Amino acid sequence: MLHKKPLPILLVILLDVLGIGAMLGIFSLFMFVIRFDNGHLRQSTVLGATQTIDAPAATPDPNAQQDAAATPAPTPTPAPGDFSATFPTGDLNAANAIGSYADENLRIVVTENHTNDASYYVADVWIRNVQGFKTAFAGGKFNGGYAMPSTMASENNAILALSGDCNRARPAGLVIRNGTVYRDTLQGDVCILYADGVMESYYESSFDLDAAMARGAYQSWSFGPKLIDNGQVPSSYNTSDAIIAHNPRSAIGYYEPGHYCLIYVDGRQSNNSKGLTLDELSQIMIDLGCVDGYNLDGGQSSMMVFQGQVVGSPYKGGREISDIIYFGGNDPQ
Repeated sequence: MLHKKPLPILLVILLDVLGIGAMLGIFSLFMFVIRFDNGHLRQSTVLGATQTIDAPAATPDPNAQQDAAATPAPTPTPAPGDFSATFPTGDLNAANAIGSYADENLRIVVTENHTNDASYYVADVWIRNVQGFKTAFAGGKFNGGYAMPSTMASENNAILALSGDCNRARPAGLVIRNGTVYRDTLQGDVCILYADGVMESYYESSFDLDAAMARGAYQSWSFGPKLIDNGQVPSSYNTSDAIIAHNPRSAIGYYEPGHYCLIYVDGRQSNNSKGLTLDELSQIMIDLGCVDGYNLDGGQSSMMVFQGQVVGSPYKGGREISDIIYFGGNDPQ
């Protein structure tokens, strides 16, 4: 039997060192994982903490920043009843104006106009807030009695005033003034000014009181009749022949929230003005650009007062009534 010769001690030691080195190399491969991600080196350890060599940040898009800067900030939505966005700030002129008034919350221009057999006056009115559209009772309260429109205008320091619907003369008819309901029965066509500044008139048969109240009825009138029907002169009127005929008139027209007109018509004056029929009054309102219109108490009750002066020539000097529409002056009580 042959016997192998033992390896020299130095060779054994060298082989051991080489073996230990190989084992350390294998251990290192398990300790570090190397990979490429999108062409950029990422190195992470399996022992916990991660060190990342990230790709360079993307170059900002200059157009994106410009677009963001060009986008305007949102405009606050005006509160209902605030008409500042449409309130005129410049001078208001009219060729046939007999007077005008302007302050930071109110603009008025009054013009004199003529037909073949009538004289009438139009007060073009702009208000900044719906609270600028005011009404007042004689005696300062509902059913407080009667007074001349000029007297009520003076008591309230009104810049402009017009006779109303004389609600006290009738036992029924909706009465809402400055947001307060005084009477909720119906009689005839109805006109409502809502808290958002919209004015609408209704035939009695189609008026829904509950819906109007829920919508925010601010002022109401119950004389009538309704004067504009879908942009046209009505084919008939919910009133008597005597009221349809030529008469002195008071009426209110609506253009848009915050912009209204009051109309006063001289009448029953053989040498000057016999007044307007309802058809004529309706057509005048349409020609003015009104989208709604409503007839108020007329005849001897009709009167307009502007800056303390009675406008035109009221029939027999006018008479006492129960209420007025007015602008400027005192706030309603």
